[in-house]
Amino acid sequence: MTGSGKLNIDGLLFDLGSTLLEYETIPWDELSLQCVEAGYEFLRESGHSVPPLDEFTGFYLALRTEYRRTAAESLEEWNVTDLAARLLRACGLNEGKKLAETYFEAYALRLSQQVVMFEDTPRVLQKLKAAKKKIGLVSNTIFPEQFHRNDLETFGILRHFDFTIFSSSFGYRKPHPLIYQHAIELMGIDPQRLLFIGDRFQEDYVGPTENGLHAMIKYRKDREYPNPMPEEVVVLRSLSELLNYLPEEFDDMR
Repeated sequence: MTGSGKLNIDGLLFDLGSTLLEYETIPWDELSLQCVEAGYEFLRESGHSVPPLDEFTGFYLALRTEYRRTAAESLEEWNVTDLAARLLRACGLNEGKKLAETYFEAYALRLSQQVVMFEDTPRVLQKLKAAKKKIGLVSNTIFPEQFHRNDLETFGILRHFDFTIFSSSFGYRKPHPLIYQHAIELMGIDPQRLLFIGDRFQEDYVGPTENGLHAMIKYRKDREYPNPMPEEVVVLRSLSELLNYLPEEFDDMR
């Protein structure tokens, strides 16, 4: 930052969930079980022979634990549609990729029904674009890329991004260095002129700063943060607070 506390940057990289849009309006583990049940009801109503819900859910939880453990160890991303295909096979439903995709549509519909956008998200993005800043998105997700691009389009903010990177397509998840390096390449800007904003400490602060970027945390209650937070970490309580750290050209935009 400059002596005035302003940060001179040419581009910004945003996380998605809990930064621009809120997916976790209820705890994620609870929400995912609701999604599983929605997919289960689709199968049952479509005439498929399925085991009892608790057994079906048990298969899902065991597979999810396996995928999560592998991803945590390798930082290679997994995809919920692959899990769905294995889940259906475990239940004796060997009808191929098409059924897994249709099951996922029912699963994902429950999630999309409760996604909300933070009130200040569009205003901040509009001001950044008006100031001719380059904007990218780097998101960890187990969902197909198109699912989230549809969300961005629905809320009218996809147009603000010069590019999007989703770990489910890229193959690695934050904080793997390759995902930040790819974002820097797409930006075409020196990393010291880039700022990363997200809600998770390892993925959205430690990972970016270790790869030469500036970073800020958008605080979310119940996240795991260092206690105390290091003094050098800028913590935003809302996305609008970001504008306070940008150069004087934003003074008339707040």
